[in-house]
Formats: sequence, C-alpha cells, structure tokens
Amino acid sequence: MSRGLYISGAAHGALLLYLLLGGVFRPEPPDMQVADVTVLSEEDFAALSRPAEVEAETPLDPVPVPTPAPEPEPVPEPTPAQEPEPAPEPTPAPEPIPEPQPQLDPEPIPQPEPPAPDPLPTPEPPTPEPPAAVIPNAPISSVRPKPRPAPRVAPDPVAPPEPDAVIADEVQQAADPDAESPDVAEEAREQTAPEETTTEIVTEAEEPAAARAPSSSMRPKSRPQQLTRAEPAQTAQPDPEPEAPQSAADDAIAAALAEALAGGTPEPAAPNGPPMTGGERDAFRIAVQKCWQVDVGSQAANVTVTVGFELGQDGKVVNGTVRMIGADGGNASATETAFQAARRAVLRCQLPNGYDLPADKYDQWKQVEMTFNPQDMRLR
Repeated sequence: MSRGLYISGAAHGALLLYLLLGGVFRPEPPDMQVADVTVLSEEDFAALSRPAEVEAETPLDPVPVPTPAPEPEPVPEPTPAQEPEPAPEPTPAPEPIPEPQPQLDPEPIPQPEPPAPDPLPTPEPPTPEPPAAVIPNAPISSVRPKPRPAPRVAPDPVAPPEPDAVIADEVQQAADPDAESPDVAEEAREQTAPEETTTEIVTEAEEPAAARAPSSSMRPKSRPQQLTRAEPAQTAQPDPEPEAPQSAADDAIAAALAEALAGGTPEPAAPNGPPMTGGERDAFRIAVQKCWQVDVGSQAANVTVTVGFELGQDGKVVNGTVRMIGADGGNASATETAFQAARRAVLRCQLPNGYDLPADKYDQWKQVEMTFNPQDMRLR
C-alpha cells in the first residue's frame, strides 16, 4: 500500500474520534438566573427617590439687642469774618546813582637800576704761531714697566750708583770733613755703593724700541712757482758684455718673477682620467633638474645663476661646498631666491647613495659648475 492511503486513513480516523468524543471535553453551560422587574412611571420613581422632610424646630424667643443711642450731630463752626485786604504800599522812588569818582593812577614802584655791564676785555694782539719743533723719536711708553738692562741679576733691583761712587759689596758713607771732631778719630773712607742690578736678564729683543713715526712734523713748504728742470746726469756706459751671460741672467730673472707672481695661488691641475660622455652629463643634469622648482610669476624666474659644488667619491655633495659663482638678471633679493632654489635642487636630488656617476671618472666630476637658467640649464 502506498503512503497516501495511510495518511488518509489516519486523518479520517482522527476526525471520527473527534466527532464521537469531542463533547466530553466541552464545559457545561452556566445556569440562567431570572429576576422580577416592576414597571414604574416617572412620577412614581420621583416620589420614591424624594428625601424625607425634616420637622421644623420651634424657634425660641430672640433676645432683644440694645439699640445704641444716636450720636448728636456736630455743630458747624462759625465762619470767620473776612478781613479787608491791606492797601498796597507806594513804590519808593529810585535812589540817584552816584557819579563815579576818577581813579587815581597808582604810584609807580621804583625799580632797581640794572648793574653796569662789565667792560669788554681788550682783545690781545694775535701772537705769531711759532714753528713746530721737530721732536726726536721717543721710545714708546708701555703700560707695564720693563726692567732696565743691568750687568748683574739679583732678587732686589738696585738703582745705578753715582758716577763718582766706588763699586763695593757693602754700602758706606764718606767721612764728613766739616763735622765736629769726635773723641775718637774717624778713619778717612770713601763713599761706596753696590753695583747696579736687576731682577731678570733683559735681552736686546726686550729693550724698548724707538717710535717709528714722529709725534709732530714740520709744515710743508709752499711749492716754488718756477721749477728748474734738472738735467739728466750723464752716466758712464758700461762696457758691452757677451750676449750669452746676459740672456741667461734675463731668463733667470724672468723665471724668478713668474714664480713670485704665481705665489701661493697655483693654477689647478687639469683633471686626470677619461672625460665624461654627453649621455653621462645629460643624465646628471636631468637628475638635478627633477628637483629644481621655478616660480614662474616671481622675479627669480628671470635670474640665471651659476652654482658650484664639490662631490665626494660616493657621489654625495660635500657639506658647505655649495656656493654661488655668478648671477645674471634681477635684483639682490631675486638672485638670492634663485640661488636658494638651485641649492635645494642640488641637495635634494642626490640619491641615498649619491648621484649615479662613473667612479673611474671621479677627477672629471669632483668639481662641478652648473648653470641654472629657467630657459635652458647647462652643466660644465
């Protein structure tokens, strides 16, 4: 049998059971209650709902309240008689105005007489200016005193003795012939003095030098009106020497002059190694140009600036070597702005490992001069 028959049979069986046993589970209906009702009219309902009347209480006799006596009316006060108005007083006549008395001028206060002016000093006749005296060269005074040169060195310096004193180690006074004769005859002795000494040895370099320039000079004389022309003195002509020694001396003098003129500024040596190719130079220029920003609307856009700098072997810019070599166009402010823009481009565009340049050509790109022109940037 199929499944549908089982389902259909079960459903019909359940329906039959519900019809047979369904009333068992129903509750019983409640009992109906019946009440008696009386029909009343409106008058009857009003009579039933009216409240019962309360019997009126018998009123007691009221206690008489004493009536107050009426107050007497006030007697009106008599009206006082009107007094007659006083007659107006006559207006007094105006007093005569007294004539003004003439004012007397106050007596002038005597002023003290001014003191007599001091007599003017009589101008003295101008004294002729004396000719300026030529002061000989004097030694330049120093703030710190220098020791005086002496042939002997001692802890305490000793002043130079008198010219007629005898040099001795002990100091003694000469006998005074004019003194009173003492009891004991005094031996005749000469005056002695110690030798001149100083605290340190004074060398020739420490001796004070004379002043180089005089403190005053003579007034220059007036130029004579007519100058006599000096005739050239005839010098004796030396005998002619051979040509070879003279030319050798001239060559030596010329070489010495060239060496002296060159001095300490020798020309930089030409860089060694192979030169950079055009592609390498353009690649270096383009690498710097990528970071070069030009403000088209400012005056710095019209400035051409040449910047020089030095590169290390690692391709990085050496600190403090970026400098401006020259500029063309614009004022000082615009030139400085253009230089700062070029400097930032050089420092900003170097890679973390420096510029990509051939290491074997380091002598060629060690010193770089680059021209930053807003129209065309060039590399040297």
